[in-house]
Amino acid sequence: MFQAFSLMSYDSEEVIFKETILNAYKYKKANTKIVTQKIFAYYPELRKEAKRLLPKIQEKVEEINSYSWEKIEEIVTNNYSEDIEIEEKKRDYLPEMKDAVKGKVKVRYPPEPSKAPHIGQMLSFCINHLVAERYEGKRVLRFDDTNPDTVKSEFYDQFRDAISWLGLPIDEEIIASNHMNTYYIKARELLENDQAYVCKCDRETMTKLRSEQKRCSCHINHSNEKNIELFEKILENNFSPGEVVIRLKGDMGSQNSALKDPVLLRISDTPHCLQGEKYILWPMYDFESPIMEHITKVTHIFRSIEFGKMREELQQTIAKRLGLNIPKIYEYSRFNIVGAPTKGRVIRELVEKGIVSGWDDIRLVTYQALKKRGIQPQTITEIIKKVGTTKSTTTIDWSLINAINRKIIEPTTKHFFFVRNPIKIDIINPEKITKEISVHPYNSSLGTREINIYSRLYLDGDDSQFIQPGKILRMKDLYNIKIIEQKGLGEFEAEALGNEILTDVKKIQWVSEPVNVYVKKADMLYLNNGINKDSLKFIQGYGEKHLRELEVGSIVQLERFGYVIITDKNYKISMNYIHG
Repeated sequence: MFQAFSLMSYDSEEVIFKETILNAYKYKKANTKIVTQKIFAYYPELRKEAKRLLPKIQEKVEEINSYSWEKIEEIVTNNYSEDIEIEEKKRDYLPEMKDAVKGKVKVRYPPEPSKAPHIGQMLSFCINHLVAERYEGKRVLRFDDTNPDTVKSEFYDQFRDAISWLGLPIDEEIIASNHMNTYYIKARELLENDQAYVCKCDRETMTKLRSEQKRCSCHINHSNEKNIELFEKILENNFSPGEVVIRLKGDMGSQNSALKDPVLLRISDTPHCLQGEKYILWPMYDFESPIMEHITKVTHIFRSIEFGKMREELQQTIAKRLGLNIPKIYEYSRFNIVGAPTKGRVIRELVEKGIVSGWDDIRLVTYQALKKRGIQPQTITEIIKKVGTTKSTTTIDWSLINAINRKIIEPTTKHFFFVRNPIKIDIINPEKITKEISVHPYNSSLGTREINIYSRLYLDGDDSQFIQPGKILRMKDLYNIKIIEQKGLGEFEAEALGNEILTDVKKIQWVSEPVNVYVKKADMLYLNNGINKDSLKFIQGYGEKHLRELEVGSIVQLERFGYVIITDKNYKISMNYIHG
């Protein structure tokens, strides 16, 4: 229960500052209306001073909205961390599980290794991990690889790598295609118990009879003995793909189309990436899955609501007929990312058509792309803690991903100078200076770097409007200069004026002893329901020489530009833009 505080305990100026900075931290920008409502609701004794306080609230909102994100984060972290923690605890990001018992919960990560892992699957893995963590349970990695036509060997390790990158423990790994004989045993059991049959109908006949709610002649005329005989012939490789399938004896009159004699196993002569040509009869996912849940003793399933109640009912029907354990099922909405595809088949199509360069194209939200883009693994788990699991479609904006990622990387990220489209400034009264500058404005433990300045500086082309003859400019962390003359396109002469702090002049970013920097920047791949042709930008400029000392994979902040991750170092330093 919230406790209202009196004016004897809290100063109105302190209250206004605190609630405004917390609002800015939560929503990335303070909102006057929300701040005002909260202050007068939580501090009722301030209401009588509303006329005096309203202008002060507006003034404080404007002031704090002018702060950098780093400054807001530093203030909140140092002064109001408990308030943030309390608010986070109020909202549970996992569904209520009244049936869960600590130490008895077992969940699974069930990828199909037919495509690279993407953010939707990784968010699902994180949900299952957080449930197991809360209830001191177990996690099983299960590869659903019983479709030889789609699975590929390279994707097994990609999922293992992604789960390892996310920092998610695995207590057991199981590969579904290693249990083919178990599916055959269970199929035989259904055939012997008159719960399934071998069907020779073609696909068109099946579809027509299902729409008419009629059983086919195979269902009606095949005896148990006949079905077993045909089953043995299938295993002996006497049929080709499409000639026969094994179907469940379901309910042709059901409102659930998934129960209308669905196919349980079918023939494929495609060599399996792990099993080779050892097997020809392969289980459908809805037959394989409940058997695997039973074998692995999974107790709770968490999956996207788009899976559907119809297929859930089918799997439970199969489990009941085979006497298998049925896990508790919890559903949540699918996760959409603004401007990015989150369905594996769509991403595969983009890769195959060459619209993107590969599974690791930084415009995608695959594991490889996010890692290459500099998104930290903790960010994925924190997204779940922020948005939770709901039944309504969850659309995640990049601003949320970036805000979470920024909070993780900022405390230990080194800062360096960078200028785009450089403008050359020759100092006419040069003096050699060695400047020692911190690599982080707040974290002194990261150390300093020395920058040598003599007769030439490079300024950012975006500041060209300020770089005009007669203008006095402040070089950030250095000295003041006066632009004397323009010598050519993007070339000027200037005079160094000294180190006096001048408050009424423009503060400018600069670089000396430059190295070439090349930045690849991803924008939204989808825009206005189509492919954004400008979704990939390339930015060139100069960075300071200390960037050459960093390893590939290092994340740095290029001041006044944003966070980047170094991808290559040769005659130039290549980087991928992360976010601002």
